Amino acid sequence: MSDDTPTQRYPEGFPPPGGTTPPGQVPPAEPGPLADAPTERFGAPLAQPGPATIPLADEPHPAATVPPAGTVPPANSAATGGRGNRGLIITLAVIAGVLLLALIGLLIWVAVNSGAPSPAPTDTTSTSPSPTPTESESPSPSPTPTETEAPPPPPPANVITSYTASTQSVDCSGGGPVPVTFSWATTGVTLWFGVGTSDAHAEPVDDFPLNYTMDFDYQCGQTDKQQRYTITVQRQDGSFQSQTIVIRET
Repeated sequence: MSDDTPTQRYPEGFPPPGGTTPPGQVPPAEPGPLADAPTERFGAPLAQPGPATIPLADEPHPAATVPPAGTVPPANSAATGGRGNRGLIITLAVIAGVLLLALIGLLIWVAVNSGAPSPAPTDTTSTSPSPTPTESESPSPSPTPTETEAPPPPPPANVITSYTASTQSVDCSGGGPVPVTFSWATTGVTLWFGVGTSDAHAEPVDDFPLNYTMDFDYQCGQTDKQQRYTITVQRQDGSFQSQTIVIRET
C-alpha cells in the first residue's frame, strides 16, 4: 500500500543541484520498497483477420516482378503480329499478280509466234538475191571507156564562102608579068592576102576587105614554074581559115 502524498515532478526529471528544494516545494520522498499497488490486467489481444489466401495449383508459379520505374511497357504483341501478317499478305498478293501478268504475256507471245511462222521463209528468200547486184556491179567499169570516147567537136564554121582566080595557068612566053584577077567572099573578122605562102596571116602582102575583087600580076620565071596565092580569114572565136590557089606557067 502507498500513501497519498503527492510527488513533486521536475522539469528535467532530476532535482536541482545542491539537493536544495526550492521554497514552496515539498522535498521528494525517499524511495521505499515497492508498495503493493494494484495491478492492471489487460485482456488478450483480439485476433486480427489474416489476408485472404487463394488456393494455388499443383505447380508453383513464379512471383510477378515489378519493372523498375521509367521503363517503357512492351508493345502489344498481338497488334504487332497482326500488322506483320497484313504486310505478308499484301506482299504475297503483289507477287502473285506479277506472276500472273508474266504468265499472260508469255501465253500471248507464244500464241503470236506460233500463229505466224510463214513470214520467216519470205525474209530468207528476200535476202538471197542481194549478192546478185554485187555481181552486176563488176562489169560496170567496162562502159566507162565508151563514155570517155566522146565524139570530137564539130569543125569550126567555114568563113570562106568563095575564093577564085581568073586563070590557073599563064603564058610567060612574052617574059613579062601576066595580070590575074582574084575574087573572094568571106564572113570572118579580118582577111589577109599572101603570095608564096600557105598562111597569109603569117606572111601577108596586106589585109583586104572580106568581100573583094582585085588584079594581081603573076611574075613569070618562078623556080618551080608556079606560084601560090593564099587568103587567110580570122573567125569570131579567134581561129583562122586559109585557102590557096596555085597558078602555073605554060
